[in-house]
Amino acid sequence: MQTLSRAANRKSVVKIKSRQKSRFDISIWVAISAIAVLAVISAVMAFTHFQRQKEQAVELLMEKGATLIRSFEAGLRSSSREGSDLFLIQKLLMETAQQSDIDYIIVTDNKGNIIADSDPSMVGQCYGLDLDTEKIALSPEKKWRRTANPEGAGTFEVYRGLFPRERYDEMQKAPLIQSSNMIIYVGFNMDMMEKADREDTRNTIIIALILLLIGSSAIVSLFLVQAYRSTRTSLSRIIVFSQALVKNMPIGLIALDAVGDVAACNEKAGAILNAAGGDTIGKEAHAVLPAPLYKILAGLPEQGGLVEEDLQLAAGEKEGKTLEIVAASLADAGNPIGKILLLRDVTALRQLEKEAVKNRHLASIASLAAGVAHEIRNPLSSLKGFAVYFKERLAGDKEDEQMANIMIAEVERLNRVISQLIEFARPLQLKREKTSFPGLIQHTLGLIVANAKKNHVNISTDLASDLPPVEVDPDKVKQVLLNIFLNSLAAMKDGGSLTIKLVPRANSIDVIVSDTGTGIEKENLPHIYDPYFTSKPAGTGLGLAVVQKIMEAHGGTINVESTSGEGTTVALQFPYQ
Repeated sequence: MQTLSRAANRKSVVKIKSRQKSRFDISIWVAISAIAVLAVISAVMAFTHFQRQKEQAVELLMEKGATLIRSFEAGLRSSSREGSDLFLIQKLLMETAQQSDIDYIIVTDNKGNIIADSDPSMVGQCYGLDLDTEKIALSPEKKWRRTANPEGAGTFEVYRGLFPRERYDEMQKAPLIQSSNMIIYVGFNMDMMEKADREDTRNTIIIALILLLIGSSAIVSLFLVQAYRSTRTSLSRIIVFSQALVKNMPIGLIALDAVGDVAACNEKAGAILNAAGGDTIGKEAHAVLPAPLYKILAGLPEQGGLVEEDLQLAAGEKEGKTLEIVAASLADAGNPIGKILLLRDVTALRQLEKEAVKNRHLASIASLAAGVAHEIRNPLSSLKGFAVYFKERLAGDKEDEQMANIMIAEVERLNRVISQLIEFARPLQLKREKTSFPGLIQHTLGLIVANAKKNHVNISTDLASDLPPVEVDPDKVKQVLLNIFLNSLAAMKDGGSLTIKLVPRANSIDVIVSDTGTGIEKENLPHIYDPYFTSKPAGTGLGLAVVQKIMEAHGGTINVESTSGEGTTVALQFPYQ
């Protein structure tokens, strides 16, 4: 039973651990997937932010370049006509290029020849030959490109055709130059912008990483909370299961902690030790447990050990019980964490085992006695025949007749002993039939009426006539009743009263036989069913042993109450079949 309980508990714990491991593995992969998705989202957001920043920067520089070009064209329109137009362009160009964020301003014709430059030394050289200069010179649409700057940061260049006279011509109707043959290039220094971009990029990456870290922490926290709740739920189930298992175990369990105090005590252990389990928890073991139990626990080695034995508690210590105990030390990684004690009250079991051994011994003796008795019976018949022969042969001589009668009586007594011995040893076979107990009792009483009158014994009965018949073996029941009646008569040699009463009950019929005889001594009561135990000089000691055997075969019981000098009451209980 203990092995099955441990196996079931171990199997349940393995299942719970498997489910916990499965959930934990799933949670890990889900968390990793969620963090990966969050990382991708953060990367996309950062990339989108960079793109938006780049577009905003291009738009800003394009607008600034267009504004600068329109301002330059406006300056040309508002200037006087004095001097050369190229000189005026060069002058305005150099003045405009004084701004700190402008690397250069270049004006070329539609062939790429520089006609004005913020660096006068570049005039006459070619620029923009990699572009379609003739097409650009004819278009007012602004364009841009990034060019390398040998001196450091890159240059953002805005260019388009230069048209300084359109509005002036509309008002003055006197064009100064050919407006469709020039291209203006404005180069902006991107050093500050690149630094700002780098700073913004770094900040964006840091923010993205912080958001990723926060998001990952939140996701991990959620899964940790879920795992905690799941683990807590599983732990609660295990605790409830363990508590229910310990509480409902068919054997007692007592657990001690590392300091020797009682950590657990189930109801079964409390019942065995006649103590409430809850009252013992937290108390020192030596103050709660009987000394023999505590001695066994104290003698266990700290690093693990097992003791299995029967313990007999002497009378006065828990009612002299016999306990089957299993005690063990518990250790974790070599460190003692407590001790456990399993105990079971086997008092009745051990008594039954003793009785079974005794019964087997008696059965062997009875079998042997039956064989011996059978062999003795034949010579006894011959002895009785010779005794009768000598009695008839010696008729007239009173002393010889008396000796012959004694021989015949002793042979008959031996024959009765042998008959009862054979009856006791033979396996009992019942022949049940519906029997009326009042009639059966009356018939049996008829066999002892003569002896009762001889001993001046008054017989009284209380037999209900409306009792239902009971399935019993009438011959065996008659034998039981006759044995008890004869014992009562033997106890009332100087007269008395014999009372027979039938008591109907819910599941049985009780036959109560009371007499006012000499009774049975108190010290002899426990032995009245033992074979060959008798207090009568001529008794065989098998009468009540046979009666008990017949009652047990019927599923009934016999109970004898007696007071020496006052009488005896025998209660026979026959269950309904």
